[in-house]
Amino acid sequence: MNAKSDLVGPTERAITLSDIAPKWAKRLEEEKNLPFPLSIRWFKWYFELDIPKRCIVGEANGSSSSYEKECKECNSIGWQFGHSFLVRSRLGLEKDVNTFLQHWSEKHVT
Repeated sequence: MNAKSDLVGPTERAITLSDIAPKWAKRLEEEKNLPFPLSIRWFKWYFELDIPKRCIVGEANGSSSSYEKECKECNSIGWQFGHSFLVRSRLGLEKDVNTFLQHWSEKHVT
C-alpha cells in the first residue's frame, strides 16, 4: 500500500465556469452561436468583456477589477477573452475558458 495515497482525500470535482462566473457561464452555454456582429447583443457583450470588473475574469473576482494589478495572468486571460470574442472564435473562447479554469484552480482556489 502506498502511504501517499492514504493521505489523499476523496476526489475533488473540477471547478467549472458556473462555479466562479455563473452569469457568463450561462451566457456562453445558452448562446451556442456568438452574437451577430454589431448587433445590440454583440455590443453589450463586447463592452462587458472590455470592462475589467464586468468581464468573465472580473465576475470570478467578485465583480472587481482588482485582479488587473494583483494577478498578471488573470489580466492577460481577461484580455484574451475579449480578443477571441472580437475575432468571433467560439473555439478560442472555449480554449480561454479552459485556460482560465486551470489557472484559477492552480492559483486562486484555497
